Amino acid sequence: MKREADSPNKSHLLRNILIAGAVLLLLVVFAYAFRTPILTGVADYLVVSDRLQPADVIFLLNGDYNTRPFYASDLYKQGLAPAIVIARSENLPAAELGLVPNDTDIAVGVMEKLGVPADKIIVLPVSGGVTSTFDEAIVLRRYIETNNIHTVILVTSAFHTRRAKWIFYRELSGLPLTLDMAAAPHYGFNAANWWRNENGLITLNNEYVKLVYYFFKYR
Repeated sequence: MKREADSPNKSHLLRNILIAGAVLLLLVVFAYAFRTPILTGVADYLVVSDRLQPADVIFLLNGDYNTRPFYASDLYKQGLAPAIVIARSENLPAAELGLVPNDTDIAVGVMEKLGVPADKIIVLPVSGGVTSTFDEAIVLRRYIETNNIHTVILVTSAFHTRRAKWIFYRELSGLPLTLDMAAAPHYGFNAANWWRNENGLITLNNEYVKLVYYFFKYR
């Protein structure tokens, strides 16, 4: 009697395993067939790019000086703001030894080489230098509160824009301010091909990890 009862159960289990395997195979085939739009969509979620209007200042985030200051300079030369503001970054050990420039100095140098007048680049001094996007948001808030600033274009790397927007909206809450996000293109990859580039893979992975981390730590 026991063996007769076990037989239908085994048959039912085998059928469920086959169904699950078939569903999994279909999902794999679907994901492979539509991999390009799926992977592009994963990257597109990170990118926030507003329709830019003339602003009081362009605020440039430190980092990725091979792209961000180039894009900020282009926006300045389009007449979208009368000045570019950047908070001074911390000096890393090699910079302390004078072996390499500070990241902010590199960004400033790029913008001057591209034709942005030195007196239109405002470097905000910070004790110890800024070390994170949160630091930069705090510095921008102080600058806004002591100057007649009502509109800001925020320039950062494309995949960093969603996290940066979340941070700045949080830290600038309560100010009568319009903040537009300007997504600087990455060097060597974009949302349509990031998975084919090592730096693209690393950048996207890091952004999602940080996005989740910031959500749970600062919500």
